Amino acid sequence: MGAFMSATPEVIALVWRGGTEAPLRLAMPPDAMLPPAEVMEEVMARNDRGARRLRYTPPRTADDGGYLMDIVAPLSEGAGAALIATISLDTLLARHLPWWISERYDARLFGSDGLVLAAKPRNATFDEANAHAIAIGPHIPGAMLYIAQRRPSQADSNLLLLGTTAGLALLAMLSFVFAQAHIRKRLDAETALGREVAFRRAMENSLNVGMRARDREGRIIYVNPAFCRMVGMDERELVGLPPPMPYWDPADLEHTRAIHDSVLSGSGQHPEFELRFRRKDGSLFDVLISESPLIDGEGKHIGWMATIFDTTERKHAEDQAKAQEASLQRTARLVTMGEMASTLAHELNQPLSAIASYATGSLNLVRDGKASPGHLSEALEKLGLQAKRAGQIIRRVHDFVRKSEPNIISCSPAAIVRESAEFAEAETRKHAVRLVLDVPDTLPAIAADPILIQQVLLNLIRNGAEAMSQTRRNDRVLTLRGRAESEGVSIVVEDRGTGVPETLRTRLFEPFVSSKPDGMGMGLNICRSIIELHKGRLDVDAREGGGTLFTVLLPFARATEQDELSTAKAGEVS
Repeated sequence: MGAFMSATPEVIALVWRGGTEAPLRLAMPPDAMLPPAEVMEEVMARNDRGARRLRYTPPRTADDGGYLMDIVAPLSEGAGAALIATISLDTLLARHLPWWISERYDARLFGSDGLVLAAKPRNATFDEANAHAIAIGPHIPGAMLYIAQRRPSQADSNLLLLGTTAGLALLAMLSFVFAQAHIRKRLDAETALGREVAFRRAMENSLNVGMRARDREGRIIYVNPAFCRMVGMDERELVGLPPPMPYWDPADLEHTRAIHDSVLSGSGQHPEFELRFRRKDGSLFDVLISESPLIDGEGKHIGWMATIFDTTERKHAEDQAKAQEASLQRTARLVTMGEMASTLAHELNQPLSAIASYATGSLNLVRDGKASPGHLSEALEKLGLQAKRAGQIIRRVHDFVRKSEPNIISCSPAAIVRESAEFAEAETRKHAVRLVLDVPDTLPAIAADPILIQQVLLNLIRNGAEAMSQTRRNDRVLTLRGRAESEGVSIVVEDRGTGVPETLRTRLFEPFVSSKPDGMGMGLNICRSIIELHKGRLDVDAREGGGTLFTVLLPFARATEQDELSTAKAGEVS
């Protein structure tokens, strides 16, 4: 601080104040006095844009009769913390007024109230009438610097003219140097900006994602090359166009316009949506559009920027995957039916043999003349029941095999489980497995395709029956339990077989992974795909005491679907 004050003698005091309540931390000279408290409070509270961070106090009288002014620099340490420099206006004027002016001119610094704040020389007479006034600026409001010419000699006048000319020439040279530096900086900035623009343009040109910007009225203000390639139009054909756009699908014009109007209104209902666009050659393609606000450098919302993805190939791949999934499910059903062919043949053989027996017995009674209406009626009723049973078996197999598109409706879980158990009865009887059903009729309705869910349950029942081939015959019990959960209805298929190793259990639903030596590893994978299609879950866990638990969780049916189910049941009853 001492070195600074020695180099700048106009600064007669420096004070470091710690805050409104804190004492002085440092002062030079030690007895330096602060401005009055009320002045400091007013200065610190002022937020003068012209003063920026520095604050200036009004001039005050010094002990020697001169005038002082304080420069206050607020610090970030706390409220009221500041560094205060006290300036002697006389010394300031004497030190900074050029010598070649002070030799020939008298200078006076007048305050707004007309008082002389500083003078050079101090006690010289001053010709105010012939003086030239210069405004000081905002730091001393209303202050004016007056310069009056003394009556110089001719030699002094020539010397003054020469000095002034030299000063102006020096000023012109300095201005030229500064102008050159400014021009060089401007050129460097323009070059850097050009490189940045070229870099960003190269990035935009390399993108395969379309970009389109629109103003608040919906007019296109920018498109990148990828978007132009998508729609087959040039940038000049697109920029400035208002809606409706030429690349909108004419068959879906109203829907497209409604979505774009919703985006322009800022309702936020369609931040991301799918549409179909038309190229210039008339071909159609699917797009996924994501809209976001377009904000300029001043933070003003000027429009909307959209990123556009061509999803035609993705949708085609999804359609192919769905078709393959449907084909795979159909194949799985055929494989299941092939594996159950022998048991189904045995199941059909019983009613067909009974039908043949009843028909032969009735024919013999007729031929022997012993046919009474009572005997024939009883035989024909039994024959009809067996024919109906055979027809139900054939119809169930037919529906199971020919099923293609899922038809998700409101279903009764108990009815699906019972039908699956009846369908698998021959399979369980083949393995000497006792089937136990614990599925209440009071369970809530589920949203499902009954045939597909039967396919899943049949697969799980068949797997459970096969898993108990090494279990004691008295312990071969396969249990199906149904319970209402918070997320839906759970159906648990519980067997008492050998179980699934823990290392294999986590991968059991992957394709081509099977716990059977001769298994293909596709059955459980298809089952999980079917359940996930229903927005449900299929999990596997070990049964306490040995065996495996497969849990199928299916969502509840909506209110409208439950009403439809109730109506259907009422129709069956009537």
